[in-house]
Order: sequence, then structure tokens, then C-alpha cells
Amino acid sequence: MIRIGISGAAGRMGRAVASVAARFNDIKVTAFVERKGHELVNTKINGVTVTDDLNKVVNDFDVYVDFSAPQASLEAIKILLPAGRALVLATTGFTKEETAIIDAASKKMPLVFSSNYSVGINVMWKILEQVTPILRDDYDIDIVESHHRHKKDSPSGTAVTCAEIIMREKGLPYDENVIYGRSGRDNERPRGQLGVLAVRGGGVMGEHTVIYAGDDDKLEIKHTIISRDTLAAGAVRAAKYVHGKKAGLYSMKDVLGL
Repeated sequence: MIRIGISGAAGRMGRAVASVAARFNDIKVTAFVERKGHELVNTKINGVTVTDDLNKVVNDFDVYVDFSAPQASLEAIKILLPAGRALVLATTGFTKEETAIIDAASKKMPLVFSSNYSVGINVMWKILEQVTPILRDDYDIDIVESHHRHKKDSPSGTAVTCAEIIMREKGLPYDENVIYGRSGRDNERPRGQLGVLAVRGGGVMGEHTVIYAGDDDKLEIKHTIISRDTLAAGAVRAAKYVHGKKAGLYSMKDVLGL
């Protein structure tokens, strides 16, 4: 039996992870964590008391699934590390300095870190690795991503990962060639430039389109999230994978064998 703890117990993703986990006979949710002051703290969800203190329950689970915010995730790592717990980190919006902290932590704990836990998105990333080297010299490439109005980080972590893959396959430095939106009059683009354009509105859960535009044709590779359960299912799959693993930084590539 794999015991999992869930951050953001009352949030959309916390609820989705708990719902998906309940489908498995070999997984049990044994801890729910919420932010201090939340109305559900000290109440019970499926018989498990919601706490605002991770320290109190860190010994009650084997793997912690974290869909929260960067600062909360970094604070959680400080508690999980000495307790020897595994982590499925699904938070996005980390700075380079914060990502370095996560990398350092993974040398002492088993940690799955991905900007998107959807199986479909991870297959899409694999496709980008294969398509980009073929089209890179003759096609302009842009990324358009759409999310609900409540999403705080922009561009999405998923879009950034798409851009990182494309730049790596084109052999070009990210910082010098990726731009976020376009404005002004002088916008004729060089072939190596990659635009990442973010749309925010309504209840869109997540949609990412990579556009390869040639002079005579256009290829679009698109992924749409229909239900948050796709993210939750990937996170639960990652929790099963990382349980019992030695310290290291794992990705959904490792989880899926891509």
C-alpha cells in the first residue's frame, strides 16, 4: 500500500488527485494539507483530517503530491527532505534560482518534477523532439497557450517546456531567441525566433498549440485538457513510480518510459 499526502486539499487539483487515487486498491490518501486560515482546516475529507501544518503529518505518508505555489512547495521540501519522503512536484512558475534549489534537493530525495503531468502533453513533447529537427530550417515556430483567468503564472510552465524542447532541437540559446508576445511596428521575425503567446480567460483548463508555419503549408500540434483528471492521473502514476526509488530527479519521461 502506497500512502500519499496531498497539498491544496480543497483546491481543484487536490480534489482531483484524491478522486483519482480512490480508484486504486494499492493507494491510500492518508494526509491532506491546506494553507493556514482555510475554512476546511481541522475538518475531515474521506475520514482524513485536513491540517495546515505539514510537520504534523509528514510521517503519515510515503509520497507527497504537491500542486500548490512556488514558495509553499519550497517550504514543503524543507520538511520532506529530513523525513525521507518522496515528492511529486507539480507546481509551476519557479525562477531559475528556485529550480536550482529543487535540483539540489533531488540529490537527497526521490523527486518527480514536471511542468505538466498529462500523459498526452508528455507524448506531445516527444513529438516536438522528433518534428523540430525536420522542420527547423524552413518553418517559423510559435506557441499559443490558453488558460483560465485564475492562472497566476504566464507563460505556462508547459509552454516554457515546449519552447525549451524546440530551442534545444534547433540548437539555439533560449534567452536570445524566445520572446513573450509581440508589439510595435518592427516585428519582422528571424527564422530562429520563437514567440510564446499567452491567453487568459474563462474556465479554459489548458490548451497548447505549437505552430510550424512554412511558406506553403502549416502544421499545428495541439493538446487540450478536457478534465483535470488527466493531470491528477499522471500525478498518481508518478507517485506509484517514485515510491521506493533512490534519491534523484525524475521526470514524466521516466514515469512513462518515453
